[in-house]
Amino acid sequence: MRTFKGINTKSLVAAGFVAGWMMYFVDHYFKGMLGLFGFFPGLNDWGWMVAHHVESIIFAIPFAWPWMYNKLPGAGWLKGIVYGFLWWLVLLLIAGSIAGALGATIFQQMAPSSAAGFISNILLHVIWGVFLGVLYNPEEQTLRS
Repeated sequence: MRTFKGINTKSLVAAGFVAGWMMYFVDHYFKGMLGLFGFFPGLNDWGWMVAHHVESIIFAIPFAWPWMYNKLPGAGWLKGIVYGFLWWLVLLLIAGSIAGALGATIFQQMAPSSAAGFISNILLHVIWGVFLGVLYNPEEQTLRS
């Protein structure tokens, strides 16, 4: 396994990419269901799609960091759910509230004004976390209690 500071980099890149793709897929496939989803421009904007997948991999780095990975509870899928929710919370508080309030339009979409947008945002980040947690294969020595 190729590692960097205890992170299985091949697994991180693959898990982050697939998790980002699944986040997009759920948003696209379930668009409009119960008034939820449909926020991503997707394949109509390839620049956005590439940026989304790169960010998905970058934002997965703290999850794979051995200290964080070992602090999260349970099996990989549960670690992913908790991390996805915490990541959503950080984005909402920092990017959505602060940067959005200061006029950074790119972050204003992270602070949805409707209940459907709020719920969709949580669900999409939890889905991202689930796939990240299930697919990331940590280095053997990372799994210390």
